[in-house]
Amino acid sequence: MKYALKSLAFILLTISLNAFALTDSEEMEFSGAVNDGNMEIVKKYVETMNVDLEHSYFAWTPFLMAAAKDHLDVLKYLKEKGANINYTHPVTQFNALHHAAFNGDKPMVKYLVDIGIEQHNLKGDLSLIRALKEDGKDDMAKYLISLGVKDEGCQEKKCF
Repeated sequence: MKYALKSLAFILLTISLNAFALTDSEEMEFSGAVNDGNMEIVKKYVETMNVDLEHSYFAWTPFLMAAAKDHLDVLKYLKEKGANINYTHPVTQFNALHHAAFNGDKPMVKYLVDIGIEQHNLKGDLSLIRALKEDGKDDMAKYLISLGVKDEGCQEKKCF
């Protein structure tokens, strides 16, 4: 009897959890909409299909995707709906601020700093400002400093 109840509970739980999971084609449509900045489809998935904003697609959350693709409107919407603004890609160690800065998107950078995004260093404890300067993006480095972003981290010639 106990086994039968446990089995039934397991089956019902599995069915209920799968009811919230997106199919492969739905995941492709949703992540494609985020990448393309298609707010209508993004809203459809968030508002009617209860998409998990913390789910990552090949280690990219929707919030990080929107930042990497310069879609400030999608980024703001996802933040309003509860997305984790501080998610950091496990391989690159980039968060949304890093993407916005390297993309040269000043309005997005300002928005992210204003909402309090985590300002952590890159691999090798390299500061974002130093990395931007080494990449020839002095204007963005100066802009970040004007917003109060600190240039702290490895000060050696070679950090990693």
